[in-house]
Amino acid sequence: MGAWTELTVDVVRNAMPSDLITLYDSWIIEHPTKANRFSELVAEVRQTFRQAVQSFPGNVMDENPDTVPVTGFRHAFNLVIYNLGMEMGVRFAPEVYTLIARGEIWLRMIQNGGIRVDATDCVGTPSYCGPQEARAHEALGA
Repeated sequence: MGAWTELTVDVVRNAMPSDLITLYDSWIIEHPTKANRFSELVAEVRQTFRQAVQSFPGNVMDENPDTVPVTGFRHAFNLVIYNLGMEMGVRFAPEVYTLIARGEIWLRMIQNGGIRVDATDCVGTPSYCGPQEARAHEALGA
């Protein structure tokens, strides 16, 4: 199947910029009722990405519920950071909104089959299929 990777709280936290981690830790101290919000956001984004993949009949799902397609990982990560930052009152640079729009575009392209997640690893954007992979891809009806 196409490549998938974990999107968990630990994965996201380990990839977050250190200043955002410091800000988040301070925010949790000030808002202890929000202690689970980070994990909720990760789960919501992960579920959104998995549902988008599942919505197109030609896509093949990974059995691990903690994963997202590798081609969408950066978009999912950015959405988690953006949503967490918005809740914490972070003011983002204008470029961040472009990243979020790209994530939304990725989700729509997955849903309509413009990006495929299937049994070969030569799909996604950009992609290259060698002759053997291309034949396998064609045999699957893609």
